[in-house]
Amino acid sequence: MSAAPTALVTGAARGIGQATCHALLGAGWRVVAGVRDVDVARAGLPDHPGLAVVALDVTDGEQVRTGVAAAETHADGPLAAVVNNAGWALLGAVEDVDLDQARDMFETNLFGAAAVLQAAVPGMRRAGAGVVVNVSSIGARLTNPLLGMYHASKYALTAVSEALAVEVAPFGIRVVCIEPGMVDTEFPKATTPTGALATGDGPYVPLLDELRPGFGEWRTRHAVSADDVAVAVLGALTDPATPFRVEIGDDARLLADARGRLDDRAFRAELLTFLGITRWADPDGA
Repeated sequence: MSAAPTALVTGAARGIGQATCHALLGAGWRVVAGVRDVDVARAGLPDHPGLAVVALDVTDGEQVRTGVAAAETHADGPLAAVVNNAGWALLGAVEDVDLDQARDMFETNLFGAAAVLQAAVPGMRRAGAGVVVNVSSIGARLTNPLLGMYHASKYALTAVSEALAVEVAPFGIRVVCIEPGMVDTEFPKATTPTGALATGDGPYVPLLDELRPGFGEWRTRHAVSADDVAVAVLGALTDPATPFRVEIGDDARLLADARGRLDDRAFRAELLTFLGITRWADPDGA
């Protein structure tokens, strides 16, 4: 085994994944950056002897297997950590969301993460140690309108993480879900409109017209940086006392608290107020 622990980070070409690579290298870790386009990714990653950049599209089973194998070679053995970060979002009403696009999103956000785990966890289990960090969202505890399918993928990732945490605990492996609130990255630009909203049509355009400035105000008031999330990931990897869920940002903590103490109707009203949605009727009349 290498003297320095090695972490595999997926979705490492930009945003939280890229920031996590920088943070881990700065803390003395060796890092394998899993990316879809190696040449493009290298421009934002440091020239560092402890860094390997590998092609790893989490939706490609063969790339997952070869990418994890390359990561284990870089580590001179089983990985010390896996950081599942790859993900994207779909924007659309449940009524007309393109289900094929939704399936594609789940392939990345859920099944891609699971594929990486299936490739990496056996070595960690045999080594009797390791940490899995799944980068999720406070959206794994609540659902914003027009983002239902995205939130569903994050809820599902948490369900898998909860099962995994129990299954691998006897083998010395910890599992942590990182739950940021609004993060100031280019992630919103990667959010793909679907259904009628993709062409600016349909009955949900007025809701989207309210939601956009609400998200803008949320970003202005509460956004944390990708570096803030990366620091939390590093903490989760190094501190055995880290809880299963780690909220990042005062917005994440505020929303988690409200979700825990309010019933569904009251929380929905609280969320709509938080988003600045005043004209769109709550179906329960809250």
